[in-house]
Amino acid sequence: MRPRACHAPQRLRTAAFAAVCALLPMAPALAQEPAVQQAQGRAVYRKWCAPCHDPGVTHPGTHALTVKYQGVKSGVLLEWTDLPAAMVKVLVRHGISVMPQFRKTEISDADLDALAAFLSRNTR
Repeated sequence: MRPRACHAPQRLRTAAFAAVCALLPMAPALAQEPAVQQAQGRAVYRKWCAPCHDPGVTHPGTHALTVKYQGVKSGVLLEWTDLPAAMVKVLVRHGISVMPQFRKTEISDADLDALAAFLSRNTR
């Protein structure tokens, strides 16, 4: 008669297989999450950021960044390739220069995560 410990690996494999099978129906949802987050981030940008940061000198944030970087870098945030998500979060919560800070009652943490992912999507 075999010792009981020999059945433990089989039970572990069975449990792992069952866990993977349980997660399979969620795979499409997990794959769509980045697209959903990008769409949410774009919506947050349109509501809270675009009035100051959309392309064009009539937008004060874009104009200020264009003057600051003097052609070395675009003043349009949507064109940046070096904007880490962590930096977006800090600037949104604390503000900088004439840019105000945004409270969690204005931009929730989930919306800020989505915004940061959207704005940092081109970061290499």
